[in-house]
Amino acid sequence: MGIIVRQSILNSLITYTGIGLGFILTILLYPHILNPDQYGLTRVLISASLICSQFAHLGFHNLILRYFPFFKQSGQKDHGLLFWALLVPFIGFLLFTGLFFIFDDYLIQFYLERSQLFVDYYLWVLPLTLFILYFEVLNNYLRSLRDSTTGSFVNEIVQRIFAILFLALYFFELISFSQFVTLFVLSYASQPLFILIQIWRKSEFKIIPNFNILKKPLVHGMANYTLFSLLGGLTTVLVWNIDVIMLGSMAGLENTAIYAIAFYIGSVIAVPQRSIEKIAGPLLSDFIKNKKWPEVASIYRKTSINQLIPGLLIFGLIWINIEPFLMLLPEVYSQGKWVIFIIGIGKLIEVITGSNGIILLNSKHYRVSFYTNIVLVVITITANYLLIPIYGIIGAAIASALALLVYNSVKYIYIWLRMEMQPFTMGTLIVLFLGSFTLYIAYVWISFDNLYLDIPVKSLFFTFAFLIPLLMLKTSPDLNNLIYSLLKKIVK
Repeated sequence: MGIIVRQSILNSLITYTGIGLGFILTILLYPHILNPDQYGLTRVLISASLICSQFAHLGFHNLILRYFPFFKQSGQKDHGLLFWALLVPFIGFLLFTGLFFIFDDYLIQFYLERSQLFVDYYLWVLPLTLFILYFEVLNNYLRSLRDSTTGSFVNEIVQRIFAILFLALYFFELISFSQFVTLFVLSYASQPLFILIQIWRKSEFKIIPNFNILKKPLVHGMANYTLFSLLGGLTTVLVWNIDVIMLGSMAGLENTAIYAIAFYIGSVIAVPQRSIEKIAGPLLSDFIKNKKWPEVASIYRKTSINQLIPGLLIFGLIWINIEPFLMLLPEVYSQGKWVIFIIGIGKLIEVITGSNGIILLNSKHYRVSFYTNIVLVVITITANYLLIPIYGIIGAAIASALALLVYNSVKYIYIWLRMEMQPFTMGTLIVLFLGSFTLYIAYVWISFDNLYLDIPVKSLFFTFAFLIPLLMLKTSPDLNNLIYSLLKKIVK
């Protein structure tokens, strides 16, 4: 767990810097510079491109994490995996482009009535899909080289700096909205470019294929895994983005913008999870390959508790300050208050189950992710279809939280029954009880008319009342070691 803690700290620093930029971007700039329709357009473009990229990479981005150890240990210095990482997704992108133009009339009709602005810009989905596609594939290759920070830096910081710059240009009327969209999309090309440069700096830019490694059993296993990874990854991304896509067509881009900002705020809870799992993934892949199941079970438990503590802390700090927080936004965005709460609960369900998805994808049970995802897609689309017309953005939030509950419950139960591992300990109950109790006290019983007094008092009370007992009880040894190391550096 040592390497996970060290790199997750660096990833967390990058990610929380990104959160600071994201706060400026999402809360202070987007809603005040773009009108809701314009901001909703950017969200639909991103969600559509994320879904399309999952089809276009043909399952290869997950295959890299799974099979990199096999290529690396083949005894060949130039194993040629990067060649296939560049070629296969490009073939997939060409196939996707053909299908895109075959069915684009249906796409236009889907959005024509409520989201005309998307119809005007829908072709930007193609280049955006290409850029996101290669970022995901190349970043997983770089993660396999035990570099999980470069991708975080590019995605969390560089991309947001570009967006802030382009918004400033639009605000000062130096560019039109059409030019803003063009720059916004093209800025995503910087992501795979940065990753390629880092791979080259590591002397790993080796694109000569080595066909000697591709023995029949390996190729058969890779093809099998790629198929299920493609379908499983596509359904996963579809589940997490279908709410935005369906809101755009059924409720309009304005409601999509309100939902997107509320969803962003609620999703901050999952930041520690992303930081931890970026480095846990390659380690779990190695442990599973070498059948080191005690180590896998240990990481499973530790990722659960180490994700839950900061996740619950962030959720509490957001919710006890939700009213003054929403005052920073234009009035129309206050409709997203309960979306934030519902999405927050959904994200807590996700973080508490630890690295269950990584374990399944890297084990012989990887097909389970596909089968459960098929059921999940049906549940999610049905729930959104039924709930959005009745409850609007609240309905979309309920559908998303329900999807998270079903998805993670199925994976948790399967790993528990078939692999005899589960992430929960007595510490999990302690964290949940302390978090819920201190959150209730801070939200219900502590209140001041003066915001400058109300916010810091409630926040400090909740933080210390929640964390100090956990440290005293040593609920998470990694948290205790982290706090001890930080205090030791401060004292020095």
